[in-house]
Amino acid sequence: MMKYYGYAGTILRVDLTEEKIRKEPLNRELIEKFIGGGGVNLKLFHDLQKPNVDPFSPKNPIIIGAGPLVGTLVPGATKIVGTTKSPIVDSEGKHFIDSAVAGGMAGAMLKKAGYDHLIITGRASEPVYLKILDEDVEICDAVPLWGKKDTYQTTDWLIGKEGRCGVVSIGKAGENLVRYAMSIVDYFATFGRFGFGAVMGSKNLKAIVVKGTKEVEIAKQKEFLNLTKEWKRDIEKIPIIEEWRTLGIAAPWAVQSPLVREGVWEYSKWNELYGPEKWLKIKMKKRNLACYGCPMACRNDYEIKDGEFKGLTSFTGAYYLPARVGQRLEIEDHRKAVKLLDVCNRAGMCYFTTSQLVNWVTRLYEKGAISKLDTGGLELNRKFEVYLDLFEKIAGREGFGDLLADGWYPLSNKVDANPDEFTEGTGLFKGADVIQDARFTRLHPQAFAHITGPRPHHGGLQSMYTAPGIDTDLLKREDAGKMGLSEEELNRIFVPSVSGKFNVARYTKHCQDRMAVYNSLGTCIIHALWGFLGIKYLNLELIAQIYSAATGIEVNARELKKRGERVFNLYKLLNVREGFSRKDDRCSKIWLTPRKTPDGISALMDYHGEKQISKSDIEKLLNDYYEERGWELKSGTPTRQKLVELGL
Repeated sequence: MMKYYGYAGTILRVDLTEEKIRKEPLNRELIEKFIGGGGVNLKLFHDLQKPNVDPFSPKNPIIIGAGPLVGTLVPGATKIVGTTKSPIVDSEGKHFIDSAVAGGMAGAMLKKAGYDHLIITGRASEPVYLKILDEDVEICDAVPLWGKKDTYQTTDWLIGKEGRCGVVSIGKAGENLVRYAMSIVDYFATFGRFGFGAVMGSKNLKAIVVKGTKEVEIAKQKEFLNLTKEWKRDIEKIPIIEEWRTLGIAAPWAVQSPLVREGVWEYSKWNELYGPEKWLKIKMKKRNLACYGCPMACRNDYEIKDGEFKGLTSFTGAYYLPARVGQRLEIEDHRKAVKLLDVCNRAGMCYFTTSQLVNWVTRLYEKGAISKLDTGGLELNRKFEVYLDLFEKIAGREGFGDLLADGWYPLSNKVDANPDEFTEGTGLFKGADVIQDARFTRLHPQAFAHITGPRPHHGGLQSMYTAPGIDTDLLKREDAGKMGLSEEELNRIFVPSVSGKFNVARYTKHCQDRMAVYNSLGTCIIHALWGFLGIKYLNLELIAQIYSAATGIEVNARELKKRGERVFNLYKLLNVREGFSRKDDRCSKIWLTPRKTPDGISALMDYHGEKQISKSDIEKLLNDYYEERGWELKSGTPTRQKLVELGL
């Protein structure tokens, strides 16, 4: 049997229809070409799934992968990737392939149980949960849980039964196939917001519980320990580390909050109602929750200590969530925004999409564009009680909530209203509303990734440029300069263009390839934010050394990034196979429409805020992006020459 370092060496296959469980060795060629985690997930998905399968068909597989660094001492190496076809419907009825990361404990437990990847196919005849305890793998009865226990209660029940373990669970929204239902991982993490929980529900799969007792073997232990220990020591040098461990990613509130506001209230009012001092009053613990073995501890939790919802406890990834939705829905009491978040968390339902859909239909009702005939007799207004009722109805697919549960374009067809005209929204891409509105964040690579990514998300492209106005020379030296780029590539990026002082499209290409590496290794992008501080941080030069020491597979940053490029191109091909092309890589009309706010006009600007970006600018940038990728300009798809070059 081949010896693996960093990898468990086994793929676990579970057929829910046939109730069959099979284990097979991880192919060495797979990891040499696609690294692991998200990369190998995509190759397994490509080989297993036929195109144009309905997302709720038993033939739509769920694949969960833990990369080679997951379960090791690498800071933040907790990310597992869940891959499936999303139930989200775009304007033409197409569905993209979703591959999303989740933190928590489940990934480390999967690796320690002895598995790099879990493939789930079919549909159980009755509700089940999957139990993985080292070599003991069993499909178990979940009838006592289905329709009776929410995501937190399910997690509590399974931990009570199995002890310290990782749990992936769904709630009412997943059971009822709400198209943006989420799976909740270890209370506070998720496999994204594009319907992973609904696909689990379509398979009658209530939960996955996993517990492992093995250790991940390391090839060069001394070198590996030296690299990880030095990195951990430098984390303690981050100037806001203690504030971060209290407030999570909202710690730099003064810097970040202006970039994620909703534009409904004056910023000063929002800051007063939802600033950090409000959060500290409802915080359950002095320090945040942390993913397995991560020293950053950025995961927030809540306990409402007074008022109507006294005693309510809930979890989430960031305080920005209730802060933003509170402004979006004009809820001045932050405790009520947390209550709505808790409804979504327990039901396993995307808080952002739910609140934005509710925001849209209440605005339509106010304008007379829809009536009680459309809402099934409901009178919509901007009151908390109405919101709460609608949230519950969506999760249960009751009445008007059943229409909202299908998402933007199916709903628009029923109410005869165009969601692309909802300029109060954050932008629609490939059928989904996005978390970041680039009219506030500006057009950096993370924002441009919404346009060009196979899934309509920023793709976790957090880096130095996530903060506003970073000097171009610093970006070139400490960000792009540490991902194995050639001088020619750097010079193509850092030159004035229609996107300002650098070419955001060409930059985005390389950032996406880098992110494909991180997702394949299982490392958390939060650790890449600190490059401007002169301390050790997550970059491809460092991670190539760590990967080489962990696995014994010697690579440098450039070689690792080439594998990331191969992974990203395969991801693109999966979506091309589903009918996506350049016409789908279009900028939302919402982003291109300046937003009038109480603080002034917010328009789509270049990263340094010097130039407004137009629709024609976006088209030129798309040409640059496809050219940088070696793709066809007209179709926006990989050329045969590029696929041959990448061994695809």
